[in-house]
Amino acid sequence: MKQRFRYSLISLSILSACSLNAMANDDDGMDEIEQITVTSTRTAKSSTELALSIGSVSEDVLNNDNSQHLSESLQTIPGVLLNQLSGGQGHNAAIRMPINYGGYTLYLQDNVPLQSAAFYNHNALWWASSNSSLSRLEVMKGAGTSLYGSGAVAATVNILSAPVDSDKNEVGITLGENGYARYQGSATHHLSDQNGVRVSGAYLSNDGWRDNSRVEKTEFNVLHEVSVADKHSFKTSIMASSLDQQMLNALTADMFAQDPSQSGLPAEVIKIDPRRKTDYFRISSEYQYQGDGVFASIIPYARYRSNDYIATWQPNMPQVESSVKTIGVLALSNFTHSDDFETTIGIDLEYSQGDAFSFQAATRTTSGWGAATYPKGHVFYDDKTRFKGIAPYIQHVGSITSQLSYSLGLRYDSNEYEFENNLAVYDDDGFGNRSIADRTDTFDHMSPKASLNYQLDDSSNVYVRFANAIRIPTASELYHLKTKETSAQLSSLSEETSDTYEVGYKVNLDAFSLELAYYIMAVDDAIVTAYDDFGASYRVNAASVEHQGIELGVNYQYSDSVSVAFAYSQSDHEFDHYIEDQGRVDYKSKESKAHDLSGNSLQMAPEYVANLRLNYNSRAIEGLNIIAELQSIGDYWMDAKNTQKYSGYTVANLKFNYDLSDALKLHVRIANVTDKKYALQSELRYGKERIQPGTPRTMYAGLNYSF
Repeated sequence: MKQRFRYSLISLSILSACSLNAMANDDDGMDEIEQITVTSTRTAKSSTELALSIGSVSEDVLNNDNSQHLSESLQTIPGVLLNQLSGGQGHNAAIRMPINYGGYTLYLQDNVPLQSAAFYNHNALWWASSNSSLSRLEVMKGAGTSLYGSGAVAATVNILSAPVDSDKNEVGITLGENGYARYQGSATHHLSDQNGVRVSGAYLSNDGWRDNSRVEKTEFNVLHEVSVADKHSFKTSIMASSLDQQMLNALTADMFAQDPSQSGLPAEVIKIDPRRKTDYFRISSEYQYQGDGVFASIIPYARYRSNDYIATWQPNMPQVESSVKTIGVLALSNFTHSDDFETTIGIDLEYSQGDAFSFQAATRTTSGWGAATYPKGHVFYDDKTRFKGIAPYIQHVGSITSQLSYSLGLRYDSNEYEFENNLAVYDDDGFGNRSIADRTDTFDHMSPKASLNYQLDDSSNVYVRFANAIRIPTASELYHLKTKETSAQLSSLSEETSDTYEVGYKVNLDAFSLELAYYIMAVDDAIVTAYDDFGASYRVNAASVEHQGIELGVNYQYSDSVSVAFAYSQSDHEFDHYIEDQGRVDYKSKESKAHDLSGNSLQMAPEYVANLRLNYNSRAIEGLNIIAELQSIGDYWMDAKNTQKYSGYTVANLKFNYDLSDALKLHVRIANVTDKKYALQSELRYGKERIQPGTPRTMYAGLNYSF
């Protein structure tokens, strides 16, 4: 571990101790308050009952943020960073991981996955509903509980809808610079005290601050809840959305210095107006039974999504068209044996079919190393993959003493892929792509979980836990291969496995809460990105990686009008063993291209991520709320060889909310108050910088009306 990382652990421990000591001397801050979460068990639990790190964003914070993207609210949770790419609706994530595009984060809405792990897309929040029906956000950090399988390696993000418990109706409008406009609304109707329905929706239109960055998104939701005889309840949800977004590319260092608002695309590509279009639909219906000592839940669901785009990050910029259809069931039963012992058994079932087609939309000649001319109409792949997932699990919680409890879990994931190729079989299409015969692949894995939780008192706990998790390869990683000479051989990809070790402390008081966690996550058979001589990427199991870090979250209500929230994480991500380009030989010099990167830091792994918020409720002007925010990330290496560093950034934001009446609220938001020119993220590829520019100063204003 790096020396500076050890110093940070010491300093944060001192800060935590000082904070606790200050609160112990403040009688007003010693009343306990519960923080409730549902993600870990699918039932409501107090945060201090759970031996894991889980953060949340409340409905009040969501309403005051009036964010353009959910990432703006999620960054208030320690260790959570989501980059909103190019000012559009796309994103990647860095939660206990470097900034990455891999399937290490499981995204849920109302406890149901937004996508299949076999067809993972890092832009999962495209399909999440973010209108006025939201209740809160939860992030369970580290490997998930036994309820969650592939993808719940670094985190599980759950977007939770508000219950249909009142006849509240709402409409809202937000306008901003660069043609930004968002309209949203919801209407609730109760047929009886136990039977209600809510319809909600939103429309977003944004020209974007960069060239060729216009986006339109429409979303629509229906939620129906009904209770029968107190023990039975049904919750049916319909989600639908459509996104149409112009495509951009990363900028070179020269482009960024000259004009960060340019698209980064060549003129001939701009002429064809590259776009991404994705449609999404999901219907689910949950039945719950709550009896004496028994809780049962079954959620059948059906899901569809399409995703058509031009891959502007690839040198030849091919057209990609894909769709995924899914049906599945999430079922569990929880049995309470006594006040101190309970057991949950469950099973997840999924069947998905993914269709993928990629071709050259326009003739394009690339330059530099691996230069080639790609003719219009050339087909790169055309295939269908069927995926079946079966995952039974068990989780048992018991007490050793009145204060010490344990949790034991076991999950078995059985995954099968059936690949059907519509193209002929060949080793090389002239551009480094391989077409393979139809085949079937399986991935089976047993994931144990164990934890101890010690309740110090009614408001605080310490815990230790171990959790094993997997990430299965996506269908694209498995079957969209490069040629034999430039990539891993067929059948070489296997699932990644991870072991998470974590210790933590939590306290929840009326005016003060603190969460402190230290983790080590070891990943074996890590799937890494490599690049062939044409500059195209492919995926291989080539590394073992160790991630470790500390996370600190502090919330302090100084007075009725002033509160402070601080979220901080510091981490170290290193290759335990990795030989880059192992087995590759330079075709001119005949020398090996292999580089031993063992001990190097992973690229785009910020040394720290921090968010500080000062919240002020004015006493002089009743109904006025002001939020001042600082978001900062530390430096990181821009490539795996650790040849160049990016210095990180710090930006400031301001948010104003004013209650014009009990029903009408005005909100104003200024992003990047100082108009700082900065790179949201920066990486090196083939010695050239690829920069995603950060958004300049931008103002938004709007009105929300409740009735």
